[in-house]
Amino acid sequence: MIIAGLVSAAGLLFLLFKFGIRRIIKYDIVIDIALTVLLMVLFAGTYGGMMAAMIGGLIISATLFAIKKSMTREELMLVKIKSFPYRAYRWIEVEP
Repeated sequence: MIIAGLVSAAGLLFLLFKFGIRRIIKYDIVIDIALTVLLMVLFAGTYGGMMAAMIGGLIISATLFAIKKSMTREELMLVKIKSFPYRAYRWIEVEP
């Protein structure tokens, strides 16, 4: 069950890195809850499956927390620009 939790957490974290971790880390709490619930649904049925889901959720949660506290992230913000329409959404870097 520990190996299943590790492998499932690693797979989901690799998917997050493919999406661009610097842009989605702002939503770490929502992503953490969603992925933990997804693992619980996928591994439901046995005690070992639920423990694998909880281990995977713990690894995902700890990793997202560490990344948010240590990495510069990008947030989508409405900024003023000089040309029409005078406001636009841009990715702005935010320090941890």
